[in-house]
Amino acid sequence: LIETKHNYASSISINPALAYIYSLAATDTSGGRINAKYTLERFARFNLGPSFVKVDWQFLVKQPRLIQNLLHSFFIYRAKQKAEAKQLRHYSLKNLQVTPLINALLELSNFMFLNGDISEYELKKWQNQLSNYVIEDIETPIEPSSSAENRIDYSLSLSVRSQISLEAFSCFYIGSCIERMDWYQVLYAPVLQNLMQQFLSERNDRNLIKTGSYSPATADNLLRMLRGVAHHAWLSESITVETLERIKAIKLPRGSRQSSGRYLSYNELDKISAICLNQTNKIKGIRDNAIFWLMYESGLRRAEVVNLSLDDIDINRGTIHVVGKGNKERYVPFSLESDLYRALSKWFDVRYKLQGNIFNSLFCVVNKHQQVVEKSLTTQSLNDLCKQIQRMGFDRIVSPHDFRHSVATNLLRAGHDLLLVSKFMGHSSVTTTQRYDRRSDDDLKGLALRR
Repeated sequence: LIETKHNYASSISINPALAYIYSLAATDTSGGRINAKYTLERFARFNLGPSFVKVDWQFLVKQPRLIQNLLHSFFIYRAKQKAEAKQLRHYSLKNLQVTPLINALLELSNFMFLNGDISEYELKKWQNQLSNYVIEDIETPIEPSSSAENRIDYSLSLSVRSQISLEAFSCFYIGSCIERMDWYQVLYAPVLQNLMQQFLSERNDRNLIKTGSYSPATADNLLRMLRGVAHHAWLSESITVETLERIKAIKLPRGSRQSSGRYLSYNELDKISAICLNQTNKIKGIRDNAIFWLMYESGLRRAEVVNLSLDDIDINRGTIHVVGKGNKERYVPFSLESDLYRALSKWFDVRYKLQGNIFNSLFCVVNKHQQVVEKSLTTQSLNDLCKQIQRMGFDRIVSPHDFRHSVATNLLRAGHDLLLVSKFMGHSSVTTTQRYDRRSDDDLKGLALRR
């Protein structure tokens, strides 16, 4: 790995954005480290421009041994990122999208040759090196790029997929946009507000293609993060408290959009339940069924689901002990006549019969031999379950958060008080709960005034 570029601890003291990111929980939720890193990287890239146009590709093509070492280190770095996102202790070199990057580098070299920037000999040597590349778990010390200046822009001649692959690789080689951006140049309220408005006015997605404006929720998310960056700049005594207060006072134009969450009906949950229980792996099916009913009738977040222990469920009283965001504790009730109760009871029977209570996590890995393994699920496991349900016959895409949106809608539709629903969901503000409401215009018809 490039120690000087990827040992973030040494950079935090001078980079308020990195200090803010690493003050957050290492999760991929909206308030977590991975989401903040992704959002701030896009904001920084908007201001600095794409990273792959700043790499000296002609130099790299003439150093085939260097590119091999770079690729080894890059894929190990990506593997470690994936392990962090999935909250795993060990990283794996599988499924790292090696081929797209190799193809992008080959496509780039072909255009460089056609453009007269490299010789035929250099092209063949480079392509031979890439064609025979095999990923290895070897971290080689790399001399980082000495500069990140604008170079020849090959982007217009490359496919969108190649641009994406080369951008990720370039951020590893010359440093991410977050690392290279001089945050102190923009941490002034008028400057930051102007940059935010420019950034939010035209959305740049992963493909670097304009696709429309951002939602108000996304704008609020970015503003919250930039206030966090400013706060850490103040903590390091790099900006004054007056500057910090002016940044905190920034207001963006308000608006509203329909929440992105998709509503799931009880009939659809019955279909999902049937798919789970009809799996060949019966033990996994019982576990998956309990997970889906738990998300649907309790509205727990992904991290809350996977962090549950056996002791957190009082199956006789119908309560779930939850420690949620901000280490806040709450108790979520469920009916002893509910689908959730029946699903959890079946899983408890299987869980204790096959493993007992030696391993305390509520939901464990079930292997292909229908054995319960002493290994907890991760938040990514729940994402994978939702994708698997669609592959097994469910007729539309679902995400774990759709279940959470649905329970909020069901409770509000049933006439429960907004404040009580907010407490049930573990929201710190009723405004958040309102955004989860997926009731349609048909629900408004009964509100028509009559004489």
